[in-house]
Amino acid sequence: MATDEESSGLVQYRCEMCSAPYPLGADDVISTCPYCGYTFTVGGSEMKEHLLLSNKLTEDEVKKAVADWIHFAASKSVGTRFAREIEIGTPSLQWIPTFRVNAQCDTYHFGANQKGSGNNKRWEKVEAREAQRTTEWVLARRHAATFGIRELIDSLDDSGAQAFDIKLTDKASVLNSEIGEDDAPVRARYQKAERDRADLNAKVTKLLDYRLDMSADTCSYVHAPYWLVRYEHRGGTFRVAVSGATGKVVLGELPVTKRYRVKNWLLSFFMLIGSALLFQGTPYITYAIFAGGSSDGDAALIPIAMVAIGGILFFAAYMFVGKALKYEIELTAEGKEREEPFSLTGSMKGLEEKIR
Repeated sequence: MATDEESSGLVQYRCEMCSAPYPLGADDVISTCPYCGYTFTVGGSEMKEHLLLSNKLTEDEVKKAVADWIHFAASKSVGTRFAREIEIGTPSLQWIPTFRVNAQCDTYHFGANQKGSGNNKRWEKVEAREAQRTTEWVLARRHAATFGIRELIDSLDDSGAQAFDIKLTDKASVLNSEIGEDDAPVRARYQKAERDRADLNAKVTKLLDYRLDMSADTCSYVHAPYWLVRYEHRGGTFRVAVSGATGKVVLGELPVTKRYRVKNWLLSFFMLIGSALLFQGTPYITYAIFAGGSSDGDAALIPIAMVAIGGILFFAAYMFVGKALKYEIELTAEGKEREEPFSLTGSMKGLEEKIR
C-alpha cells in the first residue's frame, strides 16, 4: 500500500496495483481497491484467496421480490390494503465482507431432564458427544448496524462462490473487512457455541456442562451481495433487505395498520379480563381448598398457578399494547415478526417446570 502526503497534512492511500487513490477507514484490516479489485491486508501482503458470491438479481428483479414479499408478509400480519399506496424506491447494492470458516467440531454436553411431578418427580441424565463438520459464516465488520445483516449472514451458503472480480460487482460499494483471518475462527467458535447452547437449553431442563473443540481447516474471505430497498407509505419510509446471493428477502419492515392495532388492542383487553378473573377467583379457590381439608399436596398448588397465570396474562396484555403502539414492525422472510411473539404455551410450560 502506497501513500501520498498532501499539503493539508492528510494521507492519501494509493493501490499498489493500479496506483488509484482511495480512502481507508480507521478500522479497516483488509481492503479491496474499488478500481482494480486488488485485495490486501492493511500494512501487509496481498490476499491470495478472495471469493465472491454471485449476485442473482437486477434492480427490477429486486423491486419485484420486495413487492411480492410485502403482499405475502402483510397478509399474515397487518393486511394487504396498504400495499396499494406504496412507492418502492431504487434498490441499493453493497458487497458485505464475510469469512467462510470450515471446521471440524467435537461437542460434549451434560444435563438433566425432569420427569413427572410431585412425589413422582425424577431426573434423567442427558449426556452426549458428537463429532461433525460445520461451515460458519462470520461477518467481517465490527460495528455493523446495517439493516438485516444478521439475517443475510445466516442465509448464506457455498453456492455461487467464485474468484473475486471487480467487474462482477456492478460498480457497487465493496466494503472492507474490520477483522483479520486470525480473528474469524475465534468468532466462528463463539457463534456455534452460542447457537448450540440456545438449542440445548430449549431441549434440556438443566444444562450443566457444554464443551466445544473446534479446529478450522479453511478460512476464506468472501464478499456477499446485499440489497437495501426503501419504500414510502403515507409519508413514512420503510426498509426491506434482500440477499443477492439467494434472491430472497431476509428482513423487512411493514407499517402498523388499523387492522393490526385493533387486533392487538382486543387481545390485550381479553388478556386483562382473564388476568382479573384469575386474581379475583384466587381467594375463593384458596378458601375452598383449605376449608375442605384437602390433604392433596397438588391441590395447594392451584392458587399459586392461578396467580402465576394471571401474572402471565397481565404481562401478555402489556406486550400486546406495546405492539399496537408501534409505528412499524420487522418481519422475517417467512413473514414472522422478528421479535418473538408472546407465547402463552411456552410461558405455561416454563411455569409448570418451576412449580414442580
